[in-house]
This record gives sequence, C-alpha cells and structure tokens, in this order.
Amino acid sequence: MMIPIITGPTASGKSNVALQLAEDIGAEIISADAFQVYKGLDIGTAKVSKDIQNRIKHYLIDTKEPQEIYSAGIFLEEAEKIIETSLLKGKIPIIAGGTGLYIKTLTQGIFDCPPIDKCIREELQYKADKLGIDVLYNELLEKDLDYAKRIASNDSARIIRALEVYYGLGFNFSMAHKKYHRYPKYKYIIATLDIDRQNLYNTINKRTYEMWDLGWKEEVANLLNQGYSIECPSFRAIGYKLIADLLNNGGNDIKVIERIAKETRNFAKRQLTWFRHQEKVDFSGNNMDIIKFFKDRIFRGKV
Repeated sequence: MMIPIITGPTASGKSNVALQLAEDIGAEIISADAFQVYKGLDIGTAKVSKDIQNRIKHYLIDTKEPQEIYSAGIFLEEAEKIIETSLLKGKIPIIAGGTGLYIKTLTQGIFDCPPIDKCIREELQYKADKLGIDVLYNELLEKDLDYAKRIASNDSARIIRALEVYYGLGFNFSMAHKKYHRYPKYKYIIATLDIDRQNLYNTINKRTYEMWDLGWKEEVANLLNQGYSIECPSFRAIGYKLIADLLNNGGNDIKVIERIAKETRNFAKRQLTWFRHQEKVDFSGNNMDIIKFFKDRIFRGKV
C-alpha cells in the first residue's frame, strides 16, 4: 500500500488540501513539519485549530516541549509507528507538511550510524581550525575518493563527518552508508503543490500580517515569560527570534513583520528549489485536482 504525501512550500495550502482529502476518505493526518511538534508555537507555525484537530485526527502536533530536540531521525521513528497504527485501525494516514528533509527521510530512509566517540570529531574540528579544511579534504580524498568527489572541497560539515565515520568505524563513509542505511518501511506517492511564485509571495506577505494580528507577538512573550530562551531548538522557527529581540530590546513592529515576511519568502524559495529536485507529482491546479488524483488511486487499490 502506498501512503499519500501532500507537500509544498510554506503558505501553499497543504493543510487545506489534506483536510479536504481526509474528510472525503475518513483518513488521519500526520504532520511533517519541523516546528508544529512544539507546544506553544501555534500562530507562527500555522497550526490548524483545535476544533479541526478534534474533527480530524492529527499526529505530531504539540508533542514536544520548546526546549526539546527534534530531528528527521526522530520524525521517521515516530511517523512510521503512527502509520502502522493507523493502518491497523483501517485508516489511511496522510502525510502533510513542508519540511523537505523529513519527507526525504520518510520516503528514502536514513543513515543510521552507530555512536562514534565525540573526541574524534573534536580532534578533526581542531585540525580544521588549525590547518584549514583543505588539509582534511585532501585526507578525505585518500580515504574515500568517491565521496570526496561528490562534495565541495570547502564543505567542512560533510568533510568532518565523513572522516569522523572513517576513524570511528574503521571504513569509509561510502561503505558505512551501504552498511547502515535504514530503508523506509512503507512506499509513498507524493503530490507537491506547485504555486506561482509571485502569488505565493503575496500570500506570505498577507499571512504574516494576519499572524501578527492573531497575537504572534503575545505568543512569543508568553514563551519567554515561561522561561524559554531563544537558544531553544523551537526558536529556530522563522520569526520567533526576531520577535523575541523586539520584545527584549524594543524596535518597530512593522519593520519586524516585513523582515519576517522576507525571511519566509526566502525560505519558500529554498523549498521550491528542494522540491524541484525530488521525485514527485506537481500540481498547479485547484485542490480538487489533488484530491481526485489521490482518490482515484486509493479506490483503485493503488495507494
């Protein structure tokens, strides 16, 4: 059975499409969003309302405290368990969200490497700082030529990670990926909302002001009053650090709103680039086109 995924850039209408499809076929929805998992981040992450969540079962929303770490690996573990539970109940789980890495991990699997002594990474980082990343890249060329050729010679994160794996496991990164790659348990079919860029940007601008009017500033103030700091992983969500700075240091609300809108547009642009390079079915039509696409396959036994 193939599991439906509805994805696309922020503000493209993923939630509405997923809700319409879920209501039509009696499905449940699993959020594939890196920040909707956090409690207290409601307005800025565009969570669906509690009324909607009560009407249609949603998962992976409000499951983590703001200071907790969340990752693609954790998402994969939790999502696959929920999918299994939904299927056992006779429900079709719909994956809906725009975090591209989470979608990729769910559909393609993940490198599940054993723990490596942190001293190895610290030594490699020290060497890079002292001698330059070029030295480590040349070292990687000797240890794993194939992988070294696939990455940039100044990509310090990947270079250090590859050497960390080599010295920690005793064989190169390419071999480690073959040995420790964890493949997905289920098969998926993806529909990506393909929205005209200017229309998307206009929607983002409008929605940012609407979020502000709904009380986004007060939401951030409430998080800060509860003792959460901007160092929490949840504050990496767009807008939260900017609003916290406004609250702590003062400033102009309109300038902050416009900066948030700009950062959101830039994020949407990166999402569009990401999705363009993934295997998917693009939709530029209305919501009913996507719903029909999935329903045709569901009732023909293809999903």
